[in-house]
Amino acid sequence: MAGRFASGVYANPFSIDEARSCRNVLKQSAIAHGRNPDEINMFSGFMFTIGDSYEEVLARRMQLLDFMGDEEFNGQIRYLSAMIGVDLTGRDVNEPLPEYLQNQASPHPHDPRSPRAVELIQRGMSPKEVLANGVINYHPVVVGTASDVADFMEEWFKAGATDGFSLAPDSQKGVSDFVEKVVPILQERGIYHLDYEGNTLREHLGVGYQYGLKS
Repeated sequence: MAGRFASGVYANPFSIDEARSCRNVLKQSAIAHGRNPDEINMFSGFMFTIGDSYEEVLARRMQLLDFMGDEEFNGQIRYLSAMIGVDLTGRDVNEPLPEYLQNQASPHPHDPRSPRAVELIQRGMSPKEVLANGVINYHPVVVGTASDVADFMEEWFKAGATDGFSLAPDSQKGVSDFVEKVVPILQERGIYHLDYEGNTLREHLGVGYQYGLKS
């Protein structure tokens, strides 16, 4: 259906390989329906928190966790336990796991987010710090500076993993931070345009008119 009719498709892959595969399926579907594959764009969702340093941003996201109720937070700890194969219930979530438990941690075979969670645990982060990195969110999460966010977008875009992005900042301020701090970096790198060439969303997306109708 998307290959036949859509101009844009929203997706939430967690890795470049997964995203590239999804995008290729869309493009091939468009070709199979007699369309130019450039007429259909895939937009990948990702979440971000921007600050002057990774440490500052992580501290802010840790504070957000403090606003959670106990039931919700404990639910996230149980979820993280399943992701890494280590029971975290009853442990001090502010302390790193003992080395033997770090070594026991292993990614869940059916959760693409779990390798990142295991990596952070084995780097000596506490379970709470791991959660603050967004490992159980339903999109990839970038925690860091404006350059870190731009690096993520550039890597995906240049790898052919996506045509664009659906942005999910952690707060309303994140929108202005993105516009004022990330967009100029993307423009300097030649990834984002300096001005609009059209007046409509269709023109901004660079997709053709369907069925010969200009509307």
